[in-house]
Amino acid sequence: MSSELWRRLAELPGVEERPSQFHGEPALWVDGREFLHRHGTDLVEIRLTGKGITALDDDRPMRRSRTSDWVMVDVHHVDLILDLARRAIEANRA
Repeated sequence: MSSELWRRLAELPGVEERPSQFHGEPALWVDGREFLHRHGTDLVEIRLTGKGITALDDDRPMRRSRTSDWVMVDVHHVDLILDLARRAIEANRA
């Protein structure tokens, strides 16, 4: 992921950068809940929640498993990542 995209994500309202609870690498959090982190160099994982994933009308996000709240998105889909990050912020607010 480009540093420019990470900066844009980190500047979204209410977002803070902290280590991931899963792997210790940088992650983005809202209201004490991790909602986005890198997955290797080519993917971003975004916690949309099951309800948010069901509402998606796009084939690009890949659900981790049938019961997962997370989707993986190729880092080249910048506009999609920004859109899903905004949705994830709303879905994960306390």
